Amino acid sequence: MAKPDFEVPKLDGPIKTPPICKGASAHLAIHPATAQMMTMQGFPPQRVDNWKEAAIAKLGEMKEKYKSLKLYLDVCVKCGACADKCHYFLGT
Repeated sequence: MAKPDFEVPKLDGPIKTPPICKGASAHLAIHPATAQMMTMQGFPPQRVDNWKEAAIAKLGEMKEKYKSLKLYLDVCVKCGACADKCHYFLGT
């Protein structure tokens, strides 16, 4: 195995966590897909009016079709740790 071409600094004492500053991520923005990208992926170019109902219906359809997805959803213990990203939490 090749040796890394960098040095790992030695920690001499407690690690200082920088303070949280309001607005530190204000300059960051999402990068939404363009209509062309959405069409290439097989999605509608713009969000449909009933997008929540359509997403829940599609998830239900996929749950019946794919045993692996059903198992994945059954394994969730609904702890809430992934609530802002979890498709199950957001869908229900």
